[in-house]
Amino acid sequence: MGRANAPACYRELGAELRKRREAAGVTTARVAHQTGWDRTRVSRIESGRVGITTVDVIFYLGACGIYAKDAKELLRLCRTAEHKGYWLSPHDEWLATSLASLIFHESTADRTIWYEPFVVPGLLQTRAYARTIIAPGAACMSRSVKEAVHIRIERQAILRRRNPAEFVFFVHEQALRTQVGSAAIMHEQLLHMVLMAALGHVTLRIIPATVTEQAAYGGPFQLFEYRQHSPLLYLDGFLTGMFVEDHDLVGDHYRHLLPELRALALDAGQSREFSANLADEYDRGSAPDVRVEEEQL
Repeated sequence: MGRANAPACYRELGAELRKRREAAGVTTARVAHQTGWDRTRVSRIESGRVGITTVDVIFYLGACGIYAKDAKELLRLCRTAEHKGYWLSPHDEWLATSLASLIFHESTADRTIWYEPFVVPGLLQTRAYARTIIAPGAACMSRSVKEAVHIRIERQAILRRRNPAEFVFFVHEQALRTQVGSAAIMHEQLLHMVLMAALGHVTLRIIPATVTEQAAYGGPFQLFEYRQHSPLLYLDGFLTGMFVEDHDLVGDHYRHLLPELRALALDAGQSREFSANLADEYDRGSAPDVRVEEEQL
């Protein structure tokens, strides 16, 4: 039976299957005929509203004229989807498969809430800031630094879509006072944040350093909210990220943090003013004493 509330990993798998089918020039009617499935089942598979096995994926791909050996990542994704609650994914800019997962869920959410205690959130980073952050991990990456930076900047296109989703960024003051690269990079970065926060669908909330102990919620996380599906949590780590869909953990714990974050953070107007003033400090050379050069990151 289909689900009204499609699990996140099956939605991602279904979208990838549909993409492969369309690229092969195959209709849903042909897939249904070749597999013996009802066309409704094909539609539900592509929307993630029905669970499938790796055998089903092989049948689907066969109907599209695609060999399983050419779609190993889809079989891996299917096996991942069968594990309910949470799944690990290598770090986003480092491997193509995990990056595709993050981009898919990031781009399909109706609202994204991002909590970041250490650095500027990726969707708000300038090219120079991103390059300085990414470069030290070059030895572990499957991409060049230039490619990784380009992808991170391209991801930001979702903030400028015609009908954009809502984005709320909670950022610790300390993340902005940690100088990444030069003062000029930080000046540009802070001004960029102010400009992005002026967009109607983007809200920036700065958590003051004076309440840091009260707002110590661990590492960064992204909470993806959907009108038709359960919320999805992404916990970002150094080597891997974790997607969590478990209702008790996401619904009862992380979503309950939001009122606390809102209560501690500066409001949107104060946050923009704070960021603009800090940008001016960097420009005048009077910014903070916490400094991190590229090779130290």
